[in-house]
Amino acid sequence: MPSRTEDTSPPSVPIPLKPLAQFKRLSPTVWLYTPPNYSTTSQTSSLAPTTILLCSWMNAVPKHTAYYANTYMTLYPQARIILVTINTMQFLFHPESKRRADIKAAVTALLAADQSTDRLLIHALSNGGNRRVYNISSVYRSLTGNPLPAKIWIVDSAGGIPQFRRDIHALQVPARQFSWFVWIPYMAFAYAVVSMVYVTVNWMPEWFWYELVWGPYKGNNDPRLVDGNCVKGYVYSKEDEAMDWRDTERHARVAEEKGYRVVMKLIEGAGHVQMFRGKGGEQDYWGFIEKIWKLGVGFK
Repeated sequence: MPSRTEDTSPPSVPIPLKPLAQFKRLSPTVWLYTPPNYSTTSQTSSLAPTTILLCSWMNAVPKHTAYYANTYMTLYPQARIILVTINTMQFLFHPESKRRADIKAAVTALLAADQSTDRLLIHALSNGGNRRVYNISSVYRSLTGNPLPAKIWIVDSAGGIPQFRRDIHALQVPARQFSWFVWIPYMAFAYAVVSMVYVTVNWMPEWFWYELVWGPYKGNNDPRLVDGNCVKGYVYSKEDEAMDWRDTERHARVAEEKGYRVVMKLIEGAGHVQMFRGKGGEQDYWGFIEKIWKLGVGFK
């Protein structure tokens, strides 16, 4: 199941009073930032990304996603940023057809660039963000007949399958500021949902909840959906209370078996979708992403 970080502000990069103020809202779940003087015809003389697909974790608030967006604006100032969000209702209860309809604006934005020269960087956080990559790549393939042409894919705090204790922890986070009158029924509902998901994933046939768990879990290692030449960078931590590091490593091994080039970054002391807070800090975290990008474009 998906997870979200604690409600604390990331450090260092200044966040505007109105986070995402530079973004244009294309739909309820899709936002687009276009840098000044951007052209849909990419400049092939540069090796920097021209489009960044940033898929946030479940229930991420704008001031937190703005940290990632603003850092990318600093690192790659000529790149567009397509931000795609997801919430609990969309993750758990919408049918796959509705989830795909929700992100069509993201695919339209991707296709607005020259696909022969566009250089796409994907950064997906938690299982929620990586589910959005599955939704987007599926729609992209249905429209073009081709896999999503990403150069790299940062799999951040993700790659897991439902685990009772970790999922309860994840769903408790947004309830911490609820009153008792709201908290009690909310947690009763959360325990019921987590129990149902756990039982179906571990004891029922795979097809039973394929759309919720196994479809995106397997689809995110399918070269028919995301280009097999894409370099996948997994960044994760043993201290992540919402994502089991062993699941992440298992998902990475499958990616290698499917033909992807995989680079893994185990960060000490980092929390869920807060890998930049671990040992080595922001410099180590963003340095890893820059390293993966150079691998993806063949930079020596």
